[in-house]
Amino acid sequence: MKQCQGGKFNIPDTAFKSGRKVPTYSPNEHSGLMARDKKIIATVNEPDIGTWDSDFYGDLSLYWVYLMVGSPTWVTIPAAPLSVVASATITASMTIASQPTAPGMKLIIVASTWASGAAITIVGTSYGLPATEVVTIGANGTYYSANVYSAITSIGGTTNATTLVITGVFGWWGTATSESTRQTAVVEHFDGSASWVHPFTYTTDGEMTIPNKGEVKLSLKGGAQDKIPIGDRTTNPLNTSRIASIGAPLADMPVAGWQTQVWIDSITGTAGATISQDVDEEIKVAIKAGVDPHWTFVNSQNLSRAYPMKPDCAVDVTYDIINLLQFEQFRQNLKQYLVAQIIGEFLGISAGTIYYKGWKWTLPVRYDGEYGQEGDPNKGNVFAKPKLTTEYDAAIGGSFKLEIFTRQPPTYAL
Repeated sequence: MKQCQGGKFNIPDTAFKSGRKVPTYSPNEHSGLMARDKKIIATVNEPDIGTWDSDFYGDLSLYWVYLMVGSPTWVTIPAAPLSVVASATITASMTIASQPTAPGMKLIIVASTWASGAAITIVGTSYGLPATEVVTIGANGTYYSANVYSAITSIGGTTNATTLVITGVFGWWGTATSESTRQTAVVEHFDGSASWVHPFTYTTDGEMTIPNKGEVKLSLKGGAQDKIPIGDRTTNPLNTSRIASIGAPLADMPVAGWQTQVWIDSITGTAGATISQDVDEEIKVAIKAGVDPHWTFVNSQNLSRAYPMKPDCAVDVTYDIINLLQFEQFRQNLKQYLVAQIIGEFLGISAGTIYYKGWKWTLPVRYDGEYGQEGDPNKGNVFAKPKLTTEYDAAIGGSFKLEIFTRQPPTYAL
């Protein structure tokens, strides 16, 4: 019997393929027999995740960030959360200091002086519909509402000595760079017959593709320590999932590629200051971040250690050419900021800044040896499909920076 952590988040992928690869060895010996293979043995286990594709979601795609880029640092939006209930012990009807700010807020519930049996019921309006939820307080700590509230009718529970402070936020703003610490994960997958678990999953290749005529897509490739079937292996027929049900995530929506804004600025200027209207067709950010697995002598076929390698980030773009400005950047090998922001659901306005659910890439780039401007008689425009590579920039503290704007509380841990 084996045991490992189970899944906590339902990932709406579009394709997932993994394999358990165990190379074999057969000695070619002088034996007096014509048969080539007489003693076949198994060597080490080298599981791989060859395909892991999904559409991009503002909340549901955080797994990609943690696995491919690393753990973000988080701040709330706004930086000073709105006071909803000031410090008070639980009563049947707690005083609401402020209503959530439009379009709606998640509630942060901080508990102290905990006493057994603590729980509150929140009644209000979420996305225009009546909403009620119960938050059970099992210990001192921080809890989050499941709903986004535009209005709160009441908050209260059975009188209890536990003290609560309740605040509201539009969401969270995370930042990760090439210097962030990448994470491993336990990945479970039901393929229609068998249920599988992949302990210590790591990723080595990740892409975000933003086509202007389609949906934004994410992809991953990598490996794992093992690929293990869950449950009784003698069941026949086997066609039901053995993975603990989490529920289908229906509240978040995928994002279309046209919902993207691009800026290009001099490296001596401010990233995200000058809008570019020349980027056309597709943007692809591709990160290769190798992992060096080791099978130490612990009497096991499975890897026992894995070491992260330095990441390399490449960017493919297409330009609709109406001038030679970017060709000149290429000719002089000049470094510049390329910023691409995917603009999803409206989160709210704080201190005059409008926040949308989505991701924002800041990429300090140089052209990677080729620009590729051409004219095609079958097309109406002159175009270029250059390749760029990112370079470390002290201003952002990395060779790339990814900012995440989400309503998913910062409890997302793989």
